Amino acid sequence: MLDETLDKSLHRLVDLFLEENTKLNLSAFRSEEDCWNGNVLDSLAALELDFLSQANAGTSVLDIGTGGGFPLLPLALSFPAARHFGLDSTQKKIDAVQRIVNAMNIPNVTLLCGRAEELGRDSQHRGQYDIVTVRGLAALNTLLEYASPFVKPGGYIICWKSMKTEQELKDSLLARAELSCQLKTQHRYSLPEKWGERQLLVFVKRGPLSAKYPRAVGMPKKKPLL
Repeated sequence: MLDETLDKSLHRLVDLFLEENTKLNLSAFRSEEDCWNGNVLDSLAALELDFLSQANAGTSVLDIGTGGGFPLLPLALSFPAARHFGLDSTQKKIDAVQRIVNAMNIPNVTLLCGRAEELGRDSQHRGQYDIVTVRGLAALNTLLEYASPFVKPGGYIICWKSMKTEQELKDSLLARAELSCQLKTQHRYSLPEKWGERQLLVFVKRGPLSAKYPRAVGMPKKKPLL
C-alpha cells in the first residue's frame, strides 16, 4: 500500500510520461492504466526486496537502459535519500526523462547518455554503484556483462524477467562465473489482471571483475558469453 504523497507523485509521473510518449516512442503503454500497471507497479516490485528497502543517503542505484525512466523514477520517488542514476544510449530518451525530472523537481536523479560497454570501463563509474537495475533489455548473459562492471563487490544486480527464464538461467552459467555474479534469489510477484506473474532475478557481485570485461561495444549482445 502506497502512502498518499507517493501515490500522488507516481500518478503525476504517469501523466508526464504519457505526455512525453506522444512526442517520442518511449513505451508501448499509451493508456494511464497500462502505464500504471506495466511501468509503475512493475518497477515498484523491487520495493519487496529487503536490501533495497534499506537504501539510505549513502546508497547509489544505477538503472541501465532506462528508456522512459522505469524503474529509475518510481524507485527515486520511493527512496528519496538514495542517489539514483539513469543510463541510456539514446539522447532523445535521456532528454525526455530529464524533462519529467525537471517538471517534478526530483533532486536525487542524475541522467547519463552513453553505452554501458564504454562507461563500464570509466573509473568514475566502474565499481561505483551499490545496486544496478536492468529491465527488459536483453538475455541474462548479456545483461550481466552490461551490469557487472558498475557494481561494487558485495552489491546487487536486479533483473526484471518473465517467469520463463529456465533456458536463460542455463545459458548464463558461464557469464555468471566470468563476471563474478551469484544468483541470490528469484523473487516472484504478481501484477493486476492480464499482467500476471513475473519475477526479479537478483545477483550478488562476489568480487572484482576481470579487466577484459565489458568487451567492446556491441559484443555482449552479438557474442554473449555461453
